[in-house]
Amino acid sequence: MYFNKIKMDNKDYTLNFTKNYSFKKNPWNLLKRKRAYLFVISPIMLMMLTLIFLFALTGCCINLPFKLTYTGTESAAEETAGEDTFEEDTSSYEETGFDESSEEEEDSKDTGEEKIAETDVQYENDFTLLGLDKNEVSLHDFKGKLIVLNFWATWCPPCREEIPDFVEVYNMYKDKNVQFIGVADDDTRALVNFISEYSINYPILVDGTVDRVFQKWGIDAIPHTFILDGNGTIVFDQLGMMTKSQLINEIENSLAQLD
Repeated sequence: MYFNKIKMDNKDYTLNFTKNYSFKKNPWNLLKRKRAYLFVISPIMLMMLTLIFLFALTGCCINLPFKLTYTGTESAAEETAGEDTFEEDTSSYEETGFDESSEEEEDSKDTGEEKIAETDVQYENDFTLLGLDKNEVSLHDFKGKLIVLNFWATWCPPCREEIPDFVEVYNMYKDKNVQFIGVADDDTRALVNFISEYSINYPILVDGTVDRVFQKWGIDAIPHTFILDGNGTIVFDQLGMMTKSQLINEIENSLAQLD
């Protein structure tokens, strides 16, 4: 700061010095000055030339304010050929579009018929489980029949006591549009042994194989017996063991309602 202050105070000296000192009398200093200008100006000129060159190459493809037009015969022929192919493509598209629309209409009709058929097959309280032969059995397989649905297990004493009566009554009504089905929450091996011992001749399904029917039907105690009409509607429900006479009486009442 002190040095700059001295220079400012000695203005006369600095002016006289620059006035008396002439670059013309020293050609070496003049040459150095020209070189300095050259080093400063030449990069700027080179940059401007590069930009002009790049613009000449790419300026015709980026945001042009005018459109390129081709007046040659070859381009005209190509344009007419392109129009012809475009017309052919549109005509073929119209034809295929018509065919596709007709196919879609046929598909919609088919799906509509399938939906109608599915609505006809609707069955209340339907479920699907595996039998001991590993085949799927559903309630709607017996649509139109009176179903006696018994929830039981081999380890349940009342269940074991009523099974012989169920087998006997089923033999009485199996040819009268009545179907018995047992749903057991039990071990498969125990079921096989029990079925062979008591000669059970109606389907026994294993809960938990495809679905949890005990849980969905709210079965928290067994034996529990239901009677369903031909559409799967529950017409009778009893918790606890059923005697042979009770079972026959409820089947007869349910068959009378079917008629």
